Amino acid sequence: MDISFYTGAGGGVWSLEECARWAKAHDFDAIRLSAGGVADPETVLREGPDEINDTLKAHGLYLAGLAAHNNLLDDDPEKRDAAASRLHKAIEAASRLGTPAVITHAGSPVGFRFYGGYSAPPGNPSDRSTELVGRFKERFTPIVKLAEEKGVKIALDVAVRMGNIACNPQMWERVLDAVPSDSLGLSCDPSHWLWMMILPPEDAIRAFAGKWYYADVKDCEVSREMLFRQGIIGNWWWQYRVPGRGQLNWGTIIGALLESGYDYVLCVENEDHGLPGLAGIDLGGRHLRQFLPKKGEPYDRPPGFWKVE
Repeated sequence: MDISFYTGAGGGVWSLEECARWAKAHDFDAIRLSAGGVADPETVLREGPDEINDTLKAHGLYLAGLAAHNNLLDDDPEKRDAAASRLHKAIEAASRLGTPAVITHAGSPVGFRFYGGYSAPPGNPSDRSTELVGRFKERFTPIVKLAEEKGVKIALDVAVRMGNIACNPQMWERVLDAVPSDSLGLSCDPSHWLWMMILPPEDAIRAFAGKWYYADVKDCEVSREMLFRQGIIGNWWWQYRVPGRGQLNWGTIIGALLESGYDYVLCVENEDHGLPGLAGIDLGGRHLRQFLPKKGEPYDRPPGFWKVE
């Protein structure tokens, strides 16, 4: 496994050259770019991949993936068509860039309330999960076919609060079954599972062995005192942290990923209010590195996946 981080470059943030120079100086192997700025898909398709690839290669880095979050499940047909067009271009741009992964999300028109009212049984009048899985199949089938043709894998983000039906094991099964393809999988980010109580995270990883196509890694901290004071409807009883500043066991998580067949990047994502910016990304990368085999040393993976049945 390599270590990467998520950032934008160009378009008002730091330049790709500045980004690459910092990444190399802080022992990163790769970066993941958002589909904007220097990595805007229309720019890449019009001008080609050389500016990005040559700049990264000059610093001994590579592009780990392209982030293109677009809500293809919006209730407004025009908005979901526009989102599909943007994702289509991002997949074509990723193929031109030679990066194997596009990270997106399944989307949702109702935020995280797609199951309907709390404590209401499945199929209640406000439960839209079945409808939205059907919409996912309709909207993502041509997108996944394009990814197959272009040799790109789509990794679905597992975050929930952005509005995303693919946010828990039940819905991962449903969307992956709806569009079965080796080009559609998941992006591992166990920070969400801690506060959602999808625990232990290593069992969630092993249950979907072979379907982790990317690993967006954050940590999380739950305050039991604030949970007592606010209950789950509060807004401050959990916080995202960079790896090493939260409550997740990264040695165990990385072991589960390796045992589940994942051998690509660990991509640091910084939403840590207590250590924002590059300082947090640097700490996260250093914390993760200690759990990996030394560079150049192969990992002797056991035969077959260790999968929860």
